[in-house]
Amino acid sequence: MRRSLEFRRRAIGEGVRAPSKRFGRHFTTRLRSADHGLLIEARFDYGWKPLTPPGVALLHGDAVARSILTDIAAASAADYPVLLVDAAEAAINRQLSHEICIDPRLSVSGHATLNVTEDTRLAATRRTVAAEHEHVREASLITRLENLRRLVLDQRLGLVWWIDRYADLQFAAGDPGAKMASVIRAFQLATDALCIDTAQNDPDDRTVIRARMEEILALLSDPQTTIRAADLLGHILHTFDPHTSRHDQRQCKAPGVGPETPAG
Repeated sequence: MRRSLEFRRRAIGEGVRAPSKRFGRHFTTRLRSADHGLLIEARFDYGWKPLTPPGVALLHGDAVARSILTDIAAASAADYPVLLVDAAEAAINRQLSHEICIDPRLSVSGHATLNVTEDTRLAATRRTVAAEHEHVREASLITRLENLRRLVLDQRLGLVWWIDRYADLQFAAGDPGAKMASVIRAFQLATDALCIDTAQNDPDDRTVIRARMEEILALLSDPQTTIRAADLLGHILHTFDPHTSRHDQRQCKAPGVGPETPAG
């Protein structure tokens, strides 16, 4: 009785509608919320009636009715954080807006009134504020890294920015030429890794082709590789455009050499 009066005083003090008494029975329980470890207090005003044939006793009907109401409310409350207790209450009462006949032996009707203690509300508020701060920090970090990625891959300013970033290292004691070469090699490794990562995470055909072409261009520093690459590109051009290939062959013929004439 004392708990019921205390619940009613909190509900009225916080502007929550007082529980209905039209059902004649009531009980209180606690429900898990979407906030881990934080519970919502619930009061149910309910009633039930047996559906069994006359003369067949229904044992523990009140316990069955309470269990049905608790299960329905718990499933809905688990989807709502503590600070959305009003929405959770509305969702539960939507399901209780008609008689519940889950168990064929009885029908249950009722109404739920939810409440959150002040300590629970403060804990939920602190969690929400901390989560928002973390989201802002993560968003700022992601933005900074995306800008850094774009800058490194910028064909006009990427290398310049990289050299400027490590200028102190290049012109410290020692051979600046060797250090400059080391910085440029490190830049090439970084850009190659970023291009491969982009191709793997972005399945766009143009991105994949661009990454492969960059790999080919990187190999052309070797003269033997250049010759093999030229032959391969010739085969590729012939595959896609045979007319272009024959035109190139005609241009490569020696001057004055015409088509063969049949022997007369």
